[in-house]
Amino acid sequence: MDRAPDLPHVPCNRLLGLTMKERDERGATVVMRPRPEFAQEYGVVHGGLLAAVADTAAVYALLPRLAEGEAMTSVEFKVNFLASADPAGGDLEARAMIVKAGRTIRVAQVDVRQAPAAGGPAAAPRHVLTGLFTYIVLRK
Repeated sequence: MDRAPDLPHVPCNRLLGLTMKERDERGATVVMRPRPEFAQEYGVVHGGLLAAVADTAAVYALLPRLAEGEAMTSVEFKVNFLASADPAGGDLEARAMIVKAGRTIRVAQVDVRQAPAAGGPAAAPRHVLTGLFTYIVLRK
């Protein structure tokens, strides 16, 4: 099942501190621990970084389905920001579920949630982003 490059060996993933929580035949979950440097002008996690962790989860859900000699690249993604994420809050968890893994087009649905800050009151993770990510399969 696993033709995917190891997540920590990708420079951007290391820069953002992304880690793989789980991956199976239905999808993948990637975690990003927020940092103060992730804040935008209004003090919340920059939306581009939320989209980056979501995109990475979608990629790692779909990469294992590539055949020898195939690669894939983004065609389109659409995200809805549902709530702000706190740079001092808990981990951001992006769960990607495969919607379609066709011969040419692959699609994943991703939800990003932020866990409550460590030591804070127990609460359900906050749903901060939902998105649909589309990739095209490239053959040599």
